[in-house]
Amino acid sequence: MTDQLAGKRGQLPAAMLAEVYPALVATWHPGRNGSLTPDRISAKAAFVAWWLCPAGHEWEEKVSARAAMAKWKNGDVAACRQCTGFRVPYTYPGCGCTVKVTAEAAERHREKAHPRCFSCHSKWWRENEVKVKAEMSKAAKGAAAKAGKLLDQVAVPADVPPPLVTEWRFWAAKTLQGAFGAEAALEGRQGEVSAALVRVTAQAAAMPPTEAEAGRASAAGGVLKILDHAHWAEGWLHHLTGRRPRPVGADELDDMAEEFSDWFAGWADAALVEAQQAQGVLSTAAFTRLLTKQVGDLGRSLEGMVRAQPYRELRLPVVPPGATRYGRLDTVICQPGAADIVVEIDSAPNASSAAKLAFARDAGAVPIWIRFGKGSIDAPDGVAVIDLRAVVSGIQGTAAEPVEGGERADIIDRVQRAIPELDHCTYYELDYQGETVCVAVDFSLRGVWALRNGRLRGLSPDADPELAALLLRNGIRL
Repeated sequence: MTDQLAGKRGQLPAAMLAEVYPALVATWHPGRNGSLTPDRISAKAAFVAWWLCPAGHEWEEKVSARAAMAKWKNGDVAACRQCTGFRVPYTYPGCGCTVKVTAEAAERHREKAHPRCFSCHSKWWRENEVKVKAEMSKAAKGAAAKAGKLLDQVAVPADVPPPLVTEWRFWAAKTLQGAFGAEAALEGRQGEVSAALVRVTAQAAAMPPTEAEAGRASAAGGVLKILDHAHWAEGWLHHLTGRRPRPVGADELDDMAEEFSDWFAGWADAALVEAQQAQGVLSTAAFTRLLTKQVGDLGRSLEGMVRAQPYRELRLPVVPPGATRYGRLDTVICQPGAADIVVEIDSAPNASSAAKLAFARDAGAVPIWIRFGKGSIDAPDGVAVIDLRAVVSGIQGTAAEPVEGGERADIIDRVQRAIPELDHCTYYELDYQGETVCVAVDFSLRGVWALRNGRLRGLSPDADPELAALLLRNGIRL
């Protein structure tokens, strides 16, 4: 220890603290450093000593750090953090822990009324997470009417397209309801609703995106952020400017469709064989997930497309038939400097996919429609079709059938009207306890609904093991 404090053997003796910084001698704690004194310790020692300022503030600090001339000392090497206001004590009211923070941080803690320090809050959250989340969810759902009244008072510019207003209102309502839930279930979260209202009001005034924003997003990576959602930048650029890039030639599109068809047909054959060997069944929903992943993998491996990046479920400024909000694309392969590739995947005829692909064609993208399952294919002009119906027809008998129409499809129409954001999903109907239930499937289960006495009601697979088993038997993953 002597070597550490006064210099190592073979070196010149280190300058003692009392000799180099006599002003620090007055702040050396007289009773908590044992027999060690400032004239017996190097000014560069890493030893952690106790210090005491004339105002009575005590703290531990390395000797070398204490002797350093930090900016906050303002030229006084013996300055005290608390006396200068650089570090002040703050006691959390909920746990009683005291920490030393900057004066600004202490003021923020007081304003936000944080009840516990980070360590105590982490422990409390682990013990109460499930309960608190349930309380937040209940409070948020119960605040729907309050959130709606607040949104009615927000002025939205008259030139904002109605679908974007609908998107904003849906997002803003969720934001406000979440704030109401936080205030009701969490300590020290007062003011959340006011902050959320400021945020949604500011967002209302900043819609829609500008041509410059869409252009930068298109050049930077292809994704435009609107209302916390990812949108297809090139589609918005076309929507805002009206420009119509040169469409992909018919011969080029046919060649691409033929090449992709052969590749996907071979992959589908192998996927079906592998699935039958592994589990004996491959549902429509499971095959859709595998196919979507394969499209993304293909996009990453396209020769010459070094910067190609596939994205799933990018929104675009197209309102599908019967919906009130913008639709979403199954996969977009963004290629800076080249035409984007837009892919829709369906197991049945889908007017929404046709409308979105026609828009993608007009925006200068390469539109591709991958179809399997049943039903005819009525693709718009200029859209490449990859027809896998014959290759994968074997999977249709192993799971619930996609709904295509008929008297029992009324529930599907009701769900689509009630929840338009699910327009891109595949819908199924199943017999359950004497009634027809609707299931909307995308990359994961979106919901289960039943039509009872003319009213649409949601069902919970988590609370109903029999319903969960029925979905699994039909190859619908939870």
